[in-house]
Amino acid sequence: MNHVSSLALAALLAGAVTQTHAQDASAWQATFNAGAQSDYVFRGISQTNERPSGFAGADVTYDKQWYLGAWTSNVDFSPSGDTRTSQEIDFYGGWRPTVAGINFDLGYIYYGYRHQPRGLRESYAETYLRASRVFGPLTLGVAAYHSPNFPGISRRATYGEANISYAIDATWSASAAWGRQSIAHATVHEDGSASRFAYNTWNLGLTWAINDHTSLDLRYWDTGAHGSGDIYGSRVVAGVKATF
Repeated sequence: MNHVSSLALAALLAGAVTQTHAQDASAWQATFNAGAQSDYVFRGISQTNERPSGFAGADVTYDKQWYLGAWTSNVDFSPSGDTRTSQEIDFYGGWRPTVAGINFDLGYIYYGYRHQPRGLRESYAETYLRASRVFGPLTLGVAAYHSPNFPGISRRATYGEANISYAIDATWSASAAWGRQSIAHATVHEDGSASRFAYNTWNLGLTWAINDHTSLDLRYWDTGAHGSGDIYGSRVVAGVKATF
């Protein structure tokens, strides 16, 4: 092989390596988010004692399918007797494939809490499977979550949800969700026996995309009733979120 051919081959290999590295680099994407809301509501329950919250998070995705992330917010569980826990820190990861036009999301999330009282366990984990399908401006979705170590004596809990969203135009969208939280052996009776505790929750709201990075959300939350009456009152929550 002559010198010119050697240089050409070396340049070709160098270009191929550079292109491969560029493709590998472009397969990774990092995003950040931060915002505030008038109340941090999770499955119909206020996590901040009906007070405002600030939150922030970060996500890393690979090949638009695999992802890892972290998210944090202030919390206030004093109505349940926990006056110490002050911050939630979540870690999650999963896989988002698309099969036959259906977008799946299979993952794991750990809900961690700082300054938990001694002898009281707030932290727990869930595995989840979510699926959604887009029909023009309409998106339909379902989700299922399972926890093997839910707080309290229950240990096992499940949550199922159906949701819908509609893109009104390029900046406005409406969405709603209905879910059911079921907690095994969460209620202890006078005779010492335990039974399952469950409730329904739903929300309905409007989201306005101010620009490509900032959105406002106004949402109504409510929950169902059980033997003791309404467990958590209805509320309207306003929030702002920025992504970058």
